[in-house]
Amino acid sequence: MTTLTLARRTVLGVCLLLASATLLGGLDLPAHGYEAFQFAPFGLVAGLLGIVYVFALSNRQLIRFAAGWHRGLLIVYWVAGTATAFRILLPPPGLVQVGLAVSTALAAAVIVSRPNRESAVVWLGVVAVTLAVMKFALVPLFEARSGLPDWGPFQLGQTADALRDLFVAYTPQRPVAQAIHFGALGCYAVALWIQWKPPSSVDGTAR
Repeated sequence: MTTLTLARRTVLGVCLLLASATLLGGLDLPAHGYEAFQFAPFGLVAGLLGIVYVFALSNRQLIRFAAGWHRGLLIVYWVAGTATAFRILLPPPGLVQVGLAVSTALAAAVIVSRPNRESAVVWLGVVAVTLAVMKFALVPLFEARSGLPDWGPFQLGQTADALRDLFVAYTPQRPVAQAIHFGALGCYAVALWIQWKPPSSVDGTAR
């Protein structure tokens, strides 16, 4: 097998993994109601973070873009896959999402400033784990503990719901939907792992 053929197969494998991450990460199955699976692609916030992080990751050579016509294809797939990962990890809309989105964007500068690839990937893991803990642990806990009872004419429950939605508009998902989303993150992680090779060992993969 020639080096060129191996490089093309690597590009194809990465694109397929990122496409799978994008498709799986866009599927939702609400915990309440009778809605079937619905596909909701990433929004503006996740899309902008995807662009910022693709630049940061390519700067630290965690991901590389093959020379030639593959380059544009890889950029599109990496942006879509990274944006979908942030769609999965960011909490629902609200002040919490705004604060975390700004902090995550600033963390990209920390990744770019790391002296080596190992340190950069550690910081990427820190960002991902922090967002996952916030969305899948702390936000549901906040939802469960932030309710208030109604006392006669005082509709405290409605007030609590309105204030809660201001911070985070939580919409629970069925466990199978969460499993699908974690599968999407797994596809994205494997795509990163495939490209975890020293740049000098791959022919024709200059940034």
